[in-house]
Amino acid sequence: MKVPWASLDERLEVLADMGRRIEARREDFLEALALDIGQAVKVTSEEIRLTMEHLSTMEEEASLLEGREPYGLVGAIFPYDGPTVMFARWGGAALLGGNRLRFSFSSLTPRVAQLMEEVCQPWKDVVEVVIGKDNREFGWDCVEDPDVRVFFVSGSREVGRVYAQAIDEFDKVIFAGPGGMPPVLVFSGASVERAAVFAARRAFLNGGQYCTTIKRALVHKDLLDPFVEALLEEVDKIKVGDPMDPQVDYGPIKAERTRVLFERGLEWVKGTLIRGGPPEGEWIFPTVVLAREIPDIEVFGPFLAVKAMGSDRAMVEEAVRTGYPLIAYAFGPPPLGSKGRLEALYGRVYWDPEFLYLSPRDPFGGRRDSGWVLEKRGAMIIRKGGPIVYVEELTRPVSGSSG
Repeated sequence: MKVPWASLDERLEVLADMGRRIEARREDFLEALALDIGQAVKVTSEEIRLTMEHLSTMEEEASLLEGREPYGLVGAIFPYDGPTVMFARWGGAALLGGNRLRFSFSSLTPRVAQLMEEVCQPWKDVVEVVIGKDNREFGWDCVEDPDVRVFFVSGSREVGRVYAQAIDEFDKVIFAGPGGMPPVLVFSGASVERAAVFAARRAFLNGGQYCTTIKRALVHKDLLDPFVEALLEEVDKIKVGDPMDPQVDYGPIKAERTRVLFERGLEWVKGTLIRGGPPEGEWIFPTVVLAREIPDIEVFGPFLAVKAMGSDRAMVEEAVRTGYPLIAYAFGPPPLGSKGRLEALYGRVYWDPEFLYLSPRDPFGGRRDSGWVLEKRGAMIIRKGGPIVYVEELTRPVSGSSG
């Protein structure tokens, strides 16, 4: 039986203290993310709030630990989008479960990594922040270290396939893959204004640099004109500029990967450009394409394709033809039988949503190429898709139990 590194009460206090220490360095994180990836302080402020709130309320998940034990040492590579939130969601779950944690951040966020190393310094025997090492090297160090029992990584489907081949070296590999082109479905009975405002805000949140941001709007043909009118009115309010300006919605797109995937969308989605356009160096303005054809590809950045659909059922058929069923959003009543079909495919479907930011406590994770879990159980390797509850995935039934 694996023994947690401290009692549950002590672990909860450590997690809350981590949240307080991150909040105390708020201004440093605002500057770090602005310098590292051009992230607007408006966005980082909200991420810090979510991070602190999540870490300070981990007792809400404590009941999930009954009859379960830690794996031991878990390793992770956190992405450049939402790094503190990912630490809270994934690292918080690992530590709550009694595991030790070793992790690195994207090479695009070195200042964030340094700050997190300072935040976690009081618990360096339990939390190891790896700085200055190429993530491919760090990942294979984890593969070759028999103490690392669980490994988490995000990235392209090719990254996932590389680590899937290393499952024999772990007890479990958790992969958070790309969102592809997450859809919002606007059915014939939808409130056009609500759907359009949500689509604009959620599509261009953080410059479209979350895997959960909307990349395609499938709209019933009878609603297309009022939807586009309301959408563009909201898009035109988005302010792009100096990321340190608290009024700015997003800053320069410093991540080359984002710019490449954005340009892929411009090249592959066939239609009429009605807002924005190609990058101007690191500057990309909110881009909207009235699309005739939307391929099933991975797109990132401030890009939205809007397509008119002849019927609600045709809309559902379009939405389910994807290899990246991470997340979907929908407005209005779906056709009979379609709700269950969408929910059976996508990791999460949000109906008539009103939020802007996802809660870190929501079960999360995609299916197919957008995410999976590989777990060794005896001689078998089990693969499953999302959504997952991280506290459950980062612990296992106590040795000898039937759970």
